[in-house]
Amino acid sequence: MNTVELLSEMFVFKGVPKKDLHALCAMAPPVHFKPGMTIFTQGDDADIALLLVEGKLGVEVLSAGQHREVGQIKHGDVVGETAIFSRNGKRNATVRALQPSQCLLINSELLISAAKNPAMIALEMHLLGTLARRIRRTNQEISKLWRELAVHPSTPAPKQESFINKLKHLFGGA
Repeated sequence: MNTVELLSEMFVFKGVPKKDLHALCAMAPPVHFKPGMTIFTQGDDADIALLLVEGKLGVEVLSAGQHREVGQIKHGDVVGETAIFSRNGKRNATVRALQPSQCLLINSELLISAAKNPAMIALEMHLLGTLARRIRRTNQEISKLWRELAVHPSTPAPKQESFINKLKHLFGGA
């Protein structure tokens, strides 16, 4: 199946004419990754995001000297989306191909140059939805830790340290 056909099957592009998907692929040609290939490395400069068209990617963070898987990116998902919306950012995680994978490279210039393409409008909505879901999940995890530890200004230092260590473990801090 070609890239346009794969894109047309994604929920995010339902109703988008194939000519607009062809235009998107012309502006953001697909790239392919072999299993085991590192795509992004935690701490590197970030300037692009990926839309996974086919395959599966693994996301891991380095925490306390150990790599810990924090998620998987599946068909139709976006990874690296904060790179598009923040200048001079760094990668928050390492991303590797778990299967043969095909992705579209997305950068802020593409969003601007293709702003009137219905496929790009659908992709922008998908990016914003992805950001909102990930922010919500992060807030829920922080709130859960906060409640579990019942941290208050009068909490003794060891309990505060425990909270900080749990946050580092959760989000990949050093």
